[in-house]
Amino acid sequence: MLSLRELQRHFAAGLLETTDELATEWIRADGISPSARLAIYRNNLHAGFLKTLTLEFPVIRRLVGEDYFRQLSLAFLARHPSRSGDLHHVGAPFSNFLSEQFTATEFLYLADVARLEWACQECLVAESSEPLDPQTLRRIPADAYGELRFTLRRASRLVHSSFPVMRIWEVNQPDAVTDEIVDLRSGPDHLLVMRSPSLELRRIPVGDFHLLTKFAEGKTLDSAIEAVLAADSQFDLGAALRRCIGLGVLAQVTPK
Repeated sequence: MLSLRELQRHFAAGLLETTDELATEWIRADGISPSARLAIYRNNLHAGFLKTLTLEFPVIRRLVGEDYFRQLSLAFLARHPSRSGDLHHVGAPFSNFLSEQFTATEFLYLADVARLEWACQECLVAESSEPLDPQTLRRIPADAYGELRFTLRRASRLVHSSFPVMRIWEVNQPDAVTDEIVDLRSGPDHLLVMRSPSLELRRIPVGDFHLLTKFAEGKTLDSAIEAVLAADSQFDLGAALRRCIGLGVLAQVTPK
């Protein structure tokens, strides 16, 4: 007699794999064959998983077509079955999965498009937070600025791609009226995705992107500046901070 845990493992394997012998021998027929009973659950699993990915990655689905998207969904499910009762989270590793699928091919851009779509999904469900009040900085002594740590609003994400993913995303929206073929060589993109209060996608300067990335990593202002200046000696911190505050992407600042 199998333990409950072993039986559950066999049942789960039967849902995710094409062979179901280990599970069916423990399923009562009662008018429907064990394989048919298991197939009902398997089909429901596949349909629910596909529906979730379709809602989370509509641009990818449109780019690859319905049939191939279903194939990708099933392959992705086999590699990354849901471990949460909330199906929203199933899409988190999808961009990495696509990157593995299309490495060294002309379709590698799909992974970055998926990364952008997932950033949008995360922003849509993230907790709301208020933008930084610029007056806060005026109350901090100038000699303490170097140790400041800025945080980004929870409903914001940074996305970088060598490809023009924002334009690909734009021309593949349901309301887009265009037959434009996007030149994949017209990247790169440095994007800020933010819900404030509706979803916004913005291209931002490379220096601003790197500065915000360092803030997101928890770096102090001095450390962030040092890293950005190493890549761009002409970087203007004052102008970048004004732009970031103006966009409302910064949430708060923590003195040392």
